[in-house]
Amino acid sequence: MTPLLKRLEFKEMCRKNILFLSLFIFVISSCGGGGGGAPAAAPQQNTTTPAPAPTPAPSPTPAPAPAPSSITSNLIAQTKGTINGEMNYKEIDREFILYVPSSYDSSAKQPLVFNFHGYGSNANEQMNYGDLRSQADANGFILVHPEALDDIGGTSYWNMGGWSISVHNDLEFIDNLINLLMDKYSVNAERIYSAGMSNGGFFSFHLACHLNASFAAIASVTGSMSYETFASCNARKPTPVMQIHGSNDTVVPYSGIDSIMKPVMEVMDYWKTNNSCNDYSLNTDDRLYGGYFYTDIYTYDGCLNGTQNIHLYINGAGHIWPGSLYEGLSDPVASQRIWDFFSKYDINGVIQ
Repeated sequence: MTPLLKRLEFKEMCRKNILFLSLFIFVISSCGGGGGGAPAAAPQQNTTTPAPAPTPAPSPTPAPAPAPSSITSNLIAQTKGTINGEMNYKEIDREFILYVPSSYDSSAKQPLVFNFHGYGSNANEQMNYGDLRSQADANGFILVHPEALDDIGGTSYWNMGGWSISVHNDLEFIDNLINLLMDKYSVNAERIYSAGMSNGGFFSFHLACHLNASFAAIASVTGSMSYETFASCNARKPTPVMQIHGSNDTVVPYSGIDSIMKPVMEVMDYWKTNNSCNDYSLNTDDRLYGGYFYTDIYTYDGCLNGTQNIHLYINGAGHIWPGSLYEGLSDPVASQRIWDFFSKYDINGVIQ
């Protein structure tokens, strides 16, 4: 047999073996395998119609988890007295001193007065120096003294741009503080006011410009407007303002400082225009206070919504809160003048 035929014969034998092996595997698998013996009987088919699977009950729509409060605080609602307040928002800690007089009545909406300290001062100093607590006691309003944060040099002040710029967003702080106090106390949202000493007075004007919808009236003692606040002011409604200033103030000069702070009378002219007031009338209280003070009173009448602007120019006074116990002056008492002014107005103008 030739080598070629041998190879062909070998291939044919391999083909037959593979065919036989495939057939054997098929038979074994058809017998069901297992422990030998007769092939297992074919399983009987279940002729019963299976019950339809129960329709699963619809999963209840989960109630949305309450959104975490963006503001946390140590305040307990409706607590009276002097409270060292703390709040946190956006992982920022801020502090304030709240004064809620015993005359506060939670069954009715009450006014809220902010009292801002000056440059390098703090909430406790302002509460005692520019003291409005006796007015709160007599009239039942809520009084809050916010605390500014320190700059990188360790000095506290309010951020209102220009010479008083910082990385801290104090407008956001005050907006959140208003919301917090409205949540914890019975606050009349139409009767929120701002007063402040020096840098706190500047900041009160800044609030009148940039949180205008929240404040019914403001008062500045020895403050003014920075050039930046003046240029960016966006007061969209008439806002009554009171300005109290001494003629001998060398810290915030009455005539201003070029490119830093506006002259007081230019500030008053701005709010005269904003509130559509008449020109001022001038009266002089020529009684002497502390032996040498007398006061020129500039009154701007005829403003929109029945409001007024008032400027008290105190001859001979320096950088002070007039009437403060620390100044030894009996009158003009800035704190009483401020509340008398605030008490006339709500967010819509003169209270009817």
